[in-house]
Amino acid sequence: MGTYVKKTDRRRYEDRSFSVRAVHRDDADLHKLAEVLIRLTLQETGRSRAERRAAAIPETYRPSIASVGGAR
Repeated sequence: MGTYVKKTDRRRYEDRSFSVRAVHRDDADLHKLAEVLIRLTLQETGRSRAERRAAAIPETYRPSIASVGGAR
């Protein structure tokens, strides 16, 4: 068997050094974030309400109050 020949320029894991740098950014616009969260919540509520109504068994027919009294 021949000797090992390195085929890439990559360093071994033990030879690598890692560092972490902080990235400073502007403060978030809390009003915009709150508005987005409220809109998403309302959208999800509407969607789940529509799904529940579509899946619900319809109630038996009940005539409206206007039709019970009859037209004179």
